Amino acid sequence: MRNDYVYSLAGIAVNAACTVGITNLQTDWVYAQFMHESDGMTSALAVQNHNLGGLTQTEPNGDENKQPDGAYWYMAFPDYETYAKFFGRYLKGYEDGSGVQNATTKNEYLTALKDSPSGMYFTANLEEYITGTDYWLAQMTA
Repeated sequence: MRNDYVYSLAGIAVNAACTVGITNLQTDWVYAQFMHESDGMTSALAVQNHNLGGLTQTEPNGDENKQPDGAYWYMAFPDYETYAKFFGRYLKGYEDGSGVQNATTKNEYLTALKDSPSGMYFTANLEEYITGTDYWLAQMTA
């Protein structure tokens, strides 16, 4: 079953991406990504930091936000809506080379995030990430 609240957040992100010129994103793609990244809105990062995508920053913001497998700190947002707006605009940084602006499918979008010359959005195996997002898309109609 689709989480309507997260779907609305994905819509906010898609609208925010449009404001920076990325007009091809589909709400379903971002929804599946948010649900995959947040483990269905249950991850500590999602619950405590309102961060549905593991976004990081270079400036320290507390030991509790230190990335265990990297040199960055997880970003903390005051609420999910603020995160969704930030995320949509953040995608502008992946508009290069195989950029997100050229994606016509969810898998092309995820591949662009993974292979972007400006840096990988996620370090997970691409096929596993695609499978994880496919799971959440299937749950929308289950």
